[in-house]
Amino acid sequence: MQVLKQGQGSANACTADSVSRKTADLPASSGKLGARRVAVSKLDSDTIAQMWSVFCGYYADISRDKFLADLNEKQFVLLLFDSGDRSVQGFSTIQVLHRHFAGKPYIAVYSGDTIINQAYWGQSALQGGFYRFLMGLKVKNPLTPLYWFLISKGYKTYLLVSRGCPDHWPRHDSPTPGHVLGIIDQLSREKFADDWKPELGVLQFATPAGKLKEGVAPVDDAALAYPDIRYFVERNPGHAQGDELCCLAAIDVKAGASYVGKLTRKWARRQVRKLKA
Repeated sequence: MQVLKQGQGSANACTADSVSRKTADLPASSGKLGARRVAVSKLDSDTIAQMWSVFCGYYADISRDKFLADLNEKQFVLLLFDSGDRSVQGFSTIQVLHRHFAGKPYIAVYSGDTIINQAYWGQSALQGGFYRFLMGLKVKNPLTPLYWFLISKGYKTYLLVSRGCPDHWPRHDSPTPGHVLGIIDQLSREKFADDWKPELGVLQFATPAGKLKEGVAPVDDAALAYPDIRYFVERNPGHAQGDELCCLAAIDVKAGASYVGKLTRKWARRQVRKLKA
């Protein structure tokens, strides 16, 4: 398999067929996702090649160098894999930042590149794996405010916070508190410098940093019927060109209770289906 190194190939090459797996030697795919957290330093070249292949399938205006630069600055990757043949079907990169705002410490977990193969959309492995990571970090730091810092060029990414975290910003039904605006501004300036446009609350990149390919997660009338999706489009009208909405979510007892409640409801629905079968 191809080892991906910075500077290899043309700057804008996106070869989604860079991985060749010998399917005769592999178990059959299950169609079901699993998730595991891996330190970036522990990733092997085969796994990185599979990640790049999936990423290429959905993003335009990207390069291997930019992909690897984003990966190398992160501490962890949440790998999403088919539970049958173990092939990589998605991932989310993770960086943990310890910072201070207004003289008080806080922790921010920054999500970088995130993608899931469309054949696996609708499954909850990403949410489950990421929330387990967040809750584990909160248990280790119970007295320090913990936030999820997420940037979103597509509404499906925004839904991870709008529907997964009770306290998230910006949102359609309430204004963003001043201290949250301050933290978003601090993190956005640190990570993106002049590409951060605080008056708009979005990132507008002077140099293209990737955008969803045409036809990937389009915003149609059915999607716009939901107030959180409609709000995302209103706040980030340039999302199709690669603009990113900067978001923050509080990871606290309320978020933990919400996550446990969702797991309980999901378990209950499975039991009901079994009884009806």
